[in-house]
Order: sequence, then C-alpha cells, then structure tokens
Amino acid sequence: MTLVAKPEYSTQTLDDYRQQFAQHLPNLPIALWNDPNLDVESIQYAMVCRPEPGFLASLPNLKVVFSTGAGVEHITRDPHYPWHVPLVRMHTQEATQQMAEHVLMCSMMSVRRYPIAMRAQQHSQWQDYEIPRSIANTTVGVMGLGNFGLHTAQQLHRSGFNVIGWSRSRHAHDFMECYAGQEELADFLSRSHILVCLLPRTDATHHILNQHTLGQLPAGASLINVGRGAHVKTDDLRAVLDSQHLSYAFLDVFEQEPLPADSWLWQHPSAITTPHVAANATLEASIHYVSEQIRHFEAGESLRNVYDVQQKY
Repeated sequence: MTLVAKPEYSTQTLDDYRQQFAQHLPNLPIALWNDPNLDVESIQYAMVCRPEPGFLASLPNLKVVFSTGAGVEHITRDPHYPWHVPLVRMHTQEATQQMAEHVLMCSMMSVRRYPIAMRAQQHSQWQDYEIPRSIANTTVGVMGLGNFGLHTAQQLHRSGFNVIGWSRSRHAHDFMECYAGQEELADFLSRSHILVCLLPRTDATHHILNQHTLGQLPAGASLINVGRGAHVKTDDLRAVLDSQHLSYAFLDVFEQEPLPADSWLWQHPSAITTPHVAANATLEASIHYVSEQIRHFEAGESLRNVYDVQQKY
C-alpha cells in the first residue's frame, strides 16, 4: 500500500511529505507522481493538486483520491477520471478558520471604506472620507452554508455583524435568519449590505453573481467572492462597479488563474484582488487530515467530505 502525492507548491519535497506522514502513518510508503520508477500497481491512495489528465486512471489499484483543496474542479475536469474511486475534498479546521478571518477582514475593510485610504496612499494624497455605517448596523449575507460558510457566518456574528444566510436547501441556525432556494434569493440579496459567496461550483451556481442578482443588492453594497471564480460574471461585475451600485468587490478566486496581466480587475479602483490565498491549509494540517481519513477507511468506516457526483460538490 503506497500513497502517491502531487504537491500543490513546487517548494514541497518528498522528504516533507515523508516527515509529516511519519507522525501519523509511519508505515505508509510515500512516492511522488513524477517518479520515473513509480510502481503504479502499489498505489492505493493519491493526494493531488491538478493531476495530469489520465494519471489517476493509470493507477489500477487506486482506492481513494484526496484533493489538496476544498475545491475539486482541478481534478474533476480530467476526462479520464476513474469515477468508481471516491474523491475526498480537503477540510481542515485551520483552513476553515483562515477563510473566516479573510472574510472578516474584507468585511471590516468594506465598512471602514479602507480601499479609499489604500488608493490615496498610492498617490501620496491626504484624502479624508466619511464612514457612514458601523458593524452593528451592517448585514452580511453568506451564500453557501457548508463547512466554510457556517464557520464564517459564526465568526462574523461574534464580531458584531448581523448575519443572514442563503443556500439551496433549508438550514436553521439560532444566530442568523436563513433563506433557501431560488424563490427566496431576491429577499436575501435585498438585505445584504455585504454579500459573501461561499457556494460550491455547480451548473446552477455558474455566473450566479451577474448584473441581475448583483443589482438586487442595496445601493453601495460590497461583494466578497471566496467561492469559485465561475460564480461571478466578470463583465457584469464591471458594469455594477462602474455604475457605483456596488462600492467594492473583494475577489480571491477567478475564472482564469493566475489572473491575466491585462485584466481590468488589476486597475479598477473598487476591485481588491488577492491570489487565491483566503484559505490555504498547511501541509502539516492537510496530511493530518488525510492520515485520519485513511485510518478510518482502512478500519471499514466511512470517508468524510466525499465529492457527490450527482450534486457536483
């Protein structure tokens, strides 16, 4: 039984993986995906980021694939993926807390209108400005109430924001009002001074943030997209920013990554971009999670956070 890894970052080495796995599964052999002497027959587990198309299908005894991220599009787009093998999404408490912190930071920057000061500093300008809203009278709408969404909503609530949630199916939480389904989306949007998108990527959520839905937000609202780049119809976002219906868009994910150098998002005064860093679990935390899952699986227990082929998340 061997685990094959394709690191998410070029700085991560085979020794890094072996040292971390040794703390949890000391008898588990580890190999890298590009080892010219890789024994494909021995591979039962794979921990990968953006595997080469057909690579996973070339492993005849593969039992489980672990994504190095919460998203799995970089794996499911492989036309040769062996769909009889369960695909497990990464979920660590560390990454969940990072996501909540990132969204809280962006929310507070929006309320305090901090991007104005950032732009003024770039031009060596002293520019005072009014702060018309406080956290206490700001409603944050969180789209998507899975692992990331729920923890983020709780963090925002503890920090003093009024929080409401929206998801495809009905949820109930005592600290926030929850909306569900397409028929309740407009009411949810109309109350959201700050809209946080943490939805999964499905056919139904593709370009869900467009000129129509963004136009249903209150005038002067802000958008925080930390879900998937494909949730935002980029040209429509530019239109609502240019019209000043939206004050700011905080974007951590994009349809094309890295973001092209000629993208309008780099220079737009109301767009704040970060390079997909909102929630990056450390290698230590990721391997702890994978090791725990393997132990449970080998003991005949169910895997957690398995990608649902029908639901597409």
